[in-house]
Amino acid sequence: MYDLIVVGGGPTGLTAGIYARTRDLSTLILEALSFGGQLTFLYPTKSVYDYPSYIAIEAEELGHLFVEHAREAGCEMREGEEVVELKRRKKGFVVRTSREEYEGRAVVLALGFGLFEPKTLNVPGEAEFDGKGVYYMIRDRRQFKGKRVLIVGGGDSALEGALQLAATASHVTIVHRRDMFRGMEKNVDAVARAPIELMLNSEVTAIEGDGWARRAVVYNNQTLERTVLDVDAIIVQVGFAPNLEKAKRWGLELEGDRHIKVGPDMSTNLRGVFAAGDIVSYPGKDKRIVTGAGEAVTAVMSAYKLLRSPYWA
Repeated sequence: MYDLIVVGGGPTGLTAGIYARTRDLSTLILEALSFGGQLTFLYPTKSVYDYPSYIAIEAEELGHLFVEHAREAGCEMREGEEVVELKRRKKGFVVRTSREEYEGRAVVLALGFGLFEPKTLNVPGEAEFDGKGVYYMIRDRRQFKGKRVLIVGGGDSALEGALQLAATASHVTIVHRRDMFRGMEKNVDAVARAPIELMLNSEVTAIEGDGWARRAVVYNNQTLERTVLDVDAIIVQVGFAPNLEKAKRWGLELEGDRHIKVGPDMSTNLRGVFAAGDIVSYPGKDKRIVTGAGEAVTAVMSAYKLLRSPYWA
């Protein structure tokens, strides 16, 4: 039986594993896809500018450093094992994956991207051209070299995506339904200086093509003007929607329908189960890598106090 089972192998889960080992907790980290989480799966070639101690580092490289640190710390790590069931037993929990069954005295859920699905525009042509000119993530910025790219969204993901591609794409356009962006000022300022066309107060209402997305129909919600843009790629960056069916089935209390409810110590309503990262929410929460890392430390220390009952707890 492990002292701690961490579900999720992104930055938050890997940080949980690293800090669990500093307290000598035997630790297993389970990852449904591949270790590194969003850093290696969602945007590996994106530069990360807001992780302390790195002025700039490529996301995939940062993800690999997290993985290497967790392995060096002594975590057991299994990837390609999606957790399908979490059950309480008399002493601890049983965590069943698509391959094996494991026992742990406590659990940290760092599910992050694992429970999220990209939001869609729900417009004509979008589903038809999914993967054929319509994308929801930038796995490799090199595939857009020399292309006319339209990015839909107004948050940091959209802005950072545009900045990634501005140097190599032939033309980059951002379409955002409001008159101002909701991203960090640093990104907003950089986009204003970059050779990026902005279409504000605008929405994509249809995508057209001939087996591949070739045109985007854009509607200005203020002037009512309709514009048809010739494009080679449309990247939809309007956020992710959580799929919390698993969490509900496991008996976890939710905060609305979007997050797992936690206390200040990252505890859930199930004693011995803690959660951290993008899947949890509280007043003032900002979804950053460093935020998830801090929450992971809190979750691990809470689990440690529960398991070991140190005199100072």
